Amino acid sequence: MEIKKFEMYRDGGTIELTTDKGIFCFDERIGSDTKGRLYDGYPKSDDSNLIENSVDLEQELIKQLKLFKSDLYQISIDYFINSKQK
Repeated sequence: MEIKKFEMYRDGGTIELTTDKGIFCFDERIGSDTKGRLYDGYPKSDDSNLIENSVDLEQELIKQLKLFKSDLYQISIDYFINSKQK
């Protein structure tokens, strides 16, 4: 898997990762009941695209994110990676 694009939303910080396998979002929305969980695409209000048992996929995304570099988002990427490794 390779990360092609990193985006942050202004909804509290949802992290969107566009990969060669699809688009995945870590839920960081303010007041969310699923904060930190992984979605297939942007989180839907009914959570129908929440990925259950996503530990392996999350680890793979973080591993690939360590290889991804961005002039605009590098500080946020580094912070996000560090927050997920605790």
